[in-house]
Amino acid sequence: MTTTTSKRNKYVREVKPNWWQKIDFYKMYILRESTALPTIWFCIVLLYGFLCLGNGTFETSFVSFLKNPLVIILNVITMAGVVFNTITWYGLTPKALNLIYKNERLPQTVIKNLMWVITIAVSVLTLILVYI
Repeated sequence: MTTTTSKRNKYVREVKPNWWQKIDFYKMYILRESTALPTIWFCIVLLYGFLCLGNGTFETSFVSFLKNPLVIILNVITMAGVVFNTITWYGLTPKALNLIYKNERLPQTVIKNLMWVITIAVSVLTLILVYI
């Protein structure tokens, strides 16, 4: 068997750095995925808190660290990123989740509302456990 090679160059589609800025779906996707950056900040803060707890300097080092205005601003940005990610994720999940109940597909609003109820219940339970 012989194979023939073409003298023509392969077609390579050009991908520009701003490819995602043309369609709103991609803009939202990039924005949602960029919420991973504030989450990294939160993980670093949490790790520092665990280290201070292990060293016995939690109340002195970690609490004073959390009172720093820059840390407060970064934590507010992180919280906004987490809330944005949650809102968009809860909007997407019912579209991919196919729950059947009594041979009927559950409506997307039921799934989304159920996810919010569970989130709020777990958050309230956590707050109660922390402040008791």
